[in-house]
Amino acid sequence: MRNVIHLALIDIKIMVRDKLYLFWTLIFPLFFILVFGNLYKDSNADVKASLSVINKDQGKWGTYLIEKIKAPDIDLKIVEKEPQKYYRILMIPEDFSQKIEAKKSQNLIFKKESSASLEAAAQIETKIIQAIAKVITELILHPETETFFEKTKGFKSIIEIKSSFPEGAVLKVPSGFDHTIPGTLVQFIIMMVLIYGGISVMIDRQKGILCRILFSSISIPQLWSGKFIGRLLMGIIQALILLVTGMILFKLNLGNLLLTSLTVLFFSMAIASLGVLIGSIFNKEDLIIGISIFIALVFAGLGGCWWPIEIVSDTMKNIGMIVPSYWAMDAFHKIIFFKKGFADLLFNFGVLLGYTLLFSLISIKYFKFRD
Repeated sequence: MRNVIHLALIDIKIMVRDKLYLFWTLIFPLFFILVFGNLYKDSNADVKASLSVINKDQGKWGTYLIEKIKAPDIDLKIVEKEPQKYYRILMIPEDFSQKIEAKKSQNLIFKKESSASLEAAAQIETKIIQAIAKVITELILHPETETFFEKTKGFKSIIEIKSSFPEGAVLKVPSGFDHTIPGTLVQFIIMMVLIYGGISVMIDRQKGILCRILFSSISIPQLWSGKFIGRLLMGIIQALILLVTGMILFKLNLGNLLLTSLTVLFFSMAIASLGVLIGSIFNKEDLIIGISIFIALVFAGLGGCWWPIEIVSDTMKNIGMIVPSYWAMDAFHKIIFFKKGFADLLFNFGVLLGYTLLFSLISIKYFKFRD
């Protein structure tokens, strides 16, 4: 095992000494984080159920409806006109009271901002429906609108309305830097491990370094293991750099640290085995760089590194499941945004281990110590 670790560390030393190492591991990923982090700003800042109301009603019924909507857990604001920024707004028309007294149907205008919290929106909408239902119920119990406010002193609620979501519904769309940093991490683990890892395997083979190593006491399985662990360490180092930077500069929330670490480990294993495979198959540096960048971009796009996979269609989501980056990003989202536990991540880890086994078996078959 000492020989295997020694081989792995040699590859790490070569990578760290590269003049462009800092650019590819930190500077360029930071550019991605800043661009996509600001592009997909946190859509879950709407933590409290807030509602703005424009009451243009000329009578008493608009104010009465608002009183029915009010609740301790709702931040309700009466505004004169539609504000530039809001999460939800209810508009009560001028003839609201007139139509109630004339017993005519009417419509209320309710608008919500697309990025607002679905959970808070459901709470507000439920409260509005409850208020409307209560007013209608009271009107049924006391249909004489002329004497309504004098003779009715707060009817008891005889109906109750509750809201619920289907099982598995996405109430929170991953966004902000907590989504962007893991996404950038996954993309650049792929890029760094495949480029640096693949090229070093190819160069060692072409220069006869692998042949010379085999003249020592190291066996072919140990040689392959050393290359695999070297690429695994490349992925872990890349992840550590971006995670620490994210925590310092962007207050990254890692959720459960153990589960996040396991996700990084299992994903890095899958990409490490793919890196050995690419270095074993191809024999030109430019070709390895081009293929590695292509794979990184495809995996990042399909896997939800650039945008939350939760917002794409079911068809695209199913297509994304064929790449390991999907399962890594899904695991990060479960940990950071949805507070899932180890049992909820077992399938993700199993899939990533499956990719590791698949890529490893193929790379072992094509692993050569001479051209």
